Amino acid sequence: MVPVATVEQVGFQKLLKTMDPRYELPSRNYFAREALPQMYTEIRQSLADRLANVTHFALTRDMWSSRTCEPYMSVTVHFIQDWEMKTACLQTSYFPQDHTVGNTGSNIVKAVEPNEWLRMQCFGHRLHLAIELSWRWRRYWLIRAAVNRLAYVCPLCLSLQMEKQQ
Repeated sequence: MVPVATVEQVGFQKLLKTMDPRYELPSRNYFAREALPQMYTEIRQSLADRLANVTHFALTRDMWSSRTCEPYMSVTVHFIQDWEMKTACLQTSYFPQDHTVGNTGSNIVKAVEPNEWLRMQCFGHRLHLAIELSWRWRRYWLIRAAVNRLAYVCPLCLSLQMEKQQ
């Protein structure tokens, strides 16, 4: 995506003249006030028509950052139509709030609860949490084993450990 103002940049205009000198580039106002709103309306209606008969679907959201590190959130719908998997981005919005998985995920769960939709956990997120938890436990057991070895080698440490346990 590029800003609508791109059509006013000299380099862009030269590029188009090089490609086709006969082409008359519409103004920024044309794109902002006519072409893009009309395109939005047509695509939105087309998607609404496609989704009208869909009985089962999945919604996913993705948090991402632009090249300039601005945070965005996208919501995508996935459904099967004529035995073919379909996907459509419903919304992409600037998302300046802190976008950690925990706070946005719980907010989305709260937002869809009134619909009583079946909610399935994200497999990728659950896998990530399981791996993270296993590493925490691994570190715990490594530290405990090191303390036990140290207590075996150093009788003073052993006596301190026994005092601590009592």
